[in-house]
Amino acid sequence: MAIYTIPVTYAIWFVGLFNKYGKLKYYIAQSWVNPWLWAARAKTTFTKAVEYKNNESFVVISNHLSNIDSLILFKLLKIKWAFMAKKEVYKLPVFRTAAKSFNFIKVDRDNPNDRESINEQAKNLFKNGWSLMVYPQGTRVDKNEFKEFKNGAFHIARQNNVRILPVVIAGTGDIWPRGSKFMKSGKAMIKTLEPIDMSKYNKESIEQLVKDTHHKMKNVYDEMTLKLKS
Repeated sequence: MAIYTIPVTYAIWFVGLFNKYGKLKYYIAQSWVNPWLWAARAKTTFTKAVEYKNNESFVVISNHLSNIDSLILFKLLKIKWAFMAKKEVYKLPVFRTAAKSFNFIKVDRDNPNDRESINEQAKNLFKNGWSLMVYPQGTRVDKNEFKEFKNGAFHIARQNNVRILPVVIAGTGDIWPRGSKFMKSGKAMIKTLEPIDMSKYNKESIEQLVKDTHHKMKNVYDEMTLKLKS
């Protein structure tokens, strides 16, 4: 499967030469995701608090437990989205090609004006019907934790007037634990919450929104975790 990554990456790159934001990229990437999920043998339950339009641009936020999170979310949400990636990973040949081909947002933490660059890149994503996927906890977190959120994703959503789609994921930390090279079968649960209309918030009220969203998602996570144990 890892070898399959290379032809998929360059197939997406080739398609991008003709249509940078086309749907074909998404379908090719789905063909790469499916074998990984088959290998994981994860029994996944997916629910939505409300229906959302797959072609609407969102800032998607989720808690982060495992490397398999992105694969499951990409498969189930059915939204064309890109990540943010640190400039350092662009030094890796195959990943550099994949990141550029799939419209990842390049992040330069050494640049004091990086927020402006990130926002401009995000604006291009949204303008072309794509979404941005952000893990506001900043890193993978142990299944017994629910780390506080950073506010960057919320500011991007407000500045571009796109809704935030909160997603809660549970169980994946047992399927592919942090630090493990191998996946194992298990149960996972994914739930999308009601999208957040950012037109109701200003720069001063963002911090409270971050705290409120974290609290709501943590409560849902605790409920899902109990269901997985029962």
